[in-house]
Amino acid sequence: MDDSEEGAEIEYELTCSVRLVRPFLKVLPASIRTAPEVLAELDAMSVDHRLPMAVLNQMLEVTVAQSGDQDLGLKAARECSPGDAGVLDYAISSAATVQAAIDAAIRYVRLVNDGLELRLETVADEAHMILENRAPLPRAALDFQVAGIFQAFSPVWASGPRPSLRVLFPHAAPENAAEYNRTFGTTPVEFGAAFCGFVFDATWLTALLGSADSRLHEVILKHAEKMLSELPRARQLTERVRSAIVDELAGGDPSVTNIAPRLRMSPRTLERKLEREGTTFSALLEDLRKRLALRYVGSENLELAEIAFLLGFSQTTGFHRAFKRWTGATPLSYRASQRAQRGERANPDAAR
Repeated sequence: MDDSEEGAEIEYELTCSVRLVRPFLKVLPASIRTAPEVLAELDAMSVDHRLPMAVLNQMLEVTVAQSGDQDLGLKAARECSPGDAGVLDYAISSAATVQAAIDAAIRYVRLVNDGLELRLETVADEAHMILENRAPLPRAALDFQVAGIFQAFSPVWASGPRPSLRVLFPHAAPENAAEYNRTFGTTPVEFGAAFCGFVFDATWLTALLGSADSRLHEVILKHAEKMLSELPRARQLTERVRSAIVDELAGGDPSVTNIAPRLRMSPRTLERKLEREGTTFSALLEDLRKRLALRYVGSENLELAEIAFLLGFSQTTGFHRAFKRWTGATPLSYRASQRAQRGERANPDAAR
């Protein structure tokens, strides 16, 4: 099967606004400013200019490696100011309620980053604001993303959710969390979580925002809709592959040789196109399995053998090895730690 046999759908590479690059220019160590003409070009770009995320993530990985500063994303996020994200920031801050602010972010986040999807789920008495990226991100990029949204939502948190707010990261805790403490202040940060995002008491979803402005909000949304309509609307190949993997995981065959024909292309072509979007098939499969594993194991609703089957592992031992690689813990010990954390949150006085 060659490229001529592929579907006619046009695919666009993932991009983000240059607005997200500028905070990094403020914190780059002088020792690695080896291409001043590139930095000057980035700084001079219009705020509406968009850049390929695959290229930016590669540049960020190189920069972190050269500087040795794993916390570069957190430091860049602290350089962000209200309004830096343009229409998105104002759509959030002018909304009437916490729920409306999150709804605005869900709809208009593509204006600054079309590789990010936001979701809101209510689980028991908790609101889960989930960040899902269509391609894997280096830690510095994910740190910047979470910290930037945390700051953009300052007027939302101040309207009630802040006392119950928690910040969640799927990656393991760093040896030194000082920069996380500087960035998120007194808000608890949890690592090795089932998803990336924020959790707070769901009763605050109906709380009124102190920064609400109904007239401004109406104007902003009209402008945001116009801007949204001008962005490419094609579905990213990464999303289609992720969806196909989910379909095949439970007892199926989530391999590139099985999934590529479903998308009307050869495995070689599929890998090449995924590379243009900044990822690989194996990275997508690994990331999806890890995120689902953390959610399934943490929920206690499924036996470990059932989870292994749902994730497409032929043997439970293979699932155990993978989970230990992802988290540094066995599924049983991770489940126990999650149970203990839930107990502490339900009875904070007993934990003292």
